[in-house]
Amino acid sequence: MNPRPPADLLPAWLWRVTALGLTAVLALIGAGVWLIGSGATDPPVAGPVVWADEVLAWAGASGWASAPIALPMPPAAFTVTVRARLPAGADPVGAWGVWLAEADGSRVVYAINGAGYWTIRRCSSEHIVPEALEECPALRSEWRWLFHPRLRAPGEANTITLHREPDGAIRLRVNGERLGAAPVSIAGTWGVWARPEDTQLAWERAELRANKKGGTW
Repeated sequence: MNPRPPADLLPAWLWRVTALGLTAVLALIGAGVWLIGSGATDPPVAGPVVWADEVLAWAGASGWASAPIALPMPPAAFTVTVRARLPAGADPVGAWGVWLAEADGSRVVYAINGAGYWTIRRCSSEHIVPEALEECPALRSEWRWLFHPRLRAPGEANTITLHREPDGAIRLRVNGERLGAAPVSIAGTWGVWARPEDTQLAWERAELRANKKGGTW
């Protein structure tokens, strides 16, 4: 008589536990896929789109440009999103970003460049000239220029999102990836920035999400 296979020597209860465990794992994977597909894991936004622009004629080719709509004042939340594309073959130091004005006249700018780096800086009123970004101090020393692999190369579009979180900090997201956050005393005015030499920068879309309840425009 042939000996029984080793598998037949395992107790029945162990097979049942193994089958139940495998079923639970598959169910969790399925639930995770459903949540991702339904958007449940997407980064938070402040509310519905209250303004959008797919031309950005106001942005210009370079320098500091003010958006035609103001941000809601605290305690209201907001989410600002801007998408732009440096031309293929652009200088790696080519950079653009989104800025928020503060009550004292300074501007906090959230910028990225063609080499895959991002920065968050505060420019005082005397440094609000297009070529002086590096003269503005970073909000944190490590935010002077920090590499991030999710930044796309020139020729591909990148998206900068600024989201006011419940604690009042402004969170930078690049292509959906959560990066730095710090308090900003917003004054309501905001806009975009680009270096003067980036004359072929293509502004593709800007939008503002907000819920007017809980704050004023």
